[in-house]
Amino acid sequence: MRLRNERGLTVHEEVDLATVAEDVLDTADLGDRRVHATLEPAVISGDPVLAERLIANLVDNAVRYNADAGDIWISTRTAAGSSQLTVANTGPVVSPADARRIFQPFQRLNNRTSHDGSGLGLAIVASIAAIHGGTATARPRDDGGLSVTVRIPSAERPAGECSDPTSVRDAGLFPERTDGDSATVTGV
Repeated sequence: MRLRNERGLTVHEEVDLATVAEDVLDTADLGDRRVHATLEPAVISGDPVLAERLIANLVDNAVRYNADAGDIWISTRTAAGSSQLTVANTGPVVSPADARRIFQPFQRLNNRTSHDGSGLGLAIVASIAAIHGGTATARPRDDGGLSVTVRIPSAERPAGECSDPTSVRDAGLFPERTDGDSATVTGV
């Protein structure tokens, strides 16, 4: 996967997260899950392949770790100079402690119903968000499941770049800041 070189992102194109989300949903194996989509324009400047991987990983996670015949909510919007994508699902109750560690590599929650996956999906999401100058936040849903929100600077605002291209922390793989029941991963 091409995340970055010593200068940051290698591709800077206008990418509408809403359009990418529609494409991902069209091709995803959703099984018996019900999808509720609210997709408003959310344009970023970045790598369209990485944006697709970010959304595909979030949708895959929402399907994989969901209740039978469960729900998935996906939304995109622009607010305060930021393009936002949120993917939430029904499923087992997630503790605040688990939400704080969910973006770390090889972390899978103990109470998850599926034994598939390597525990890298959300770590990759956090890394892609960070390389685009954004953040990824996980929050447990009160009724079970997880809500993950990615915020990336909108196309009209330049994206920040990580300071050290070899640093795992700068790549967004480890939470730098937590607040109560959620974890936020940021680029530096």
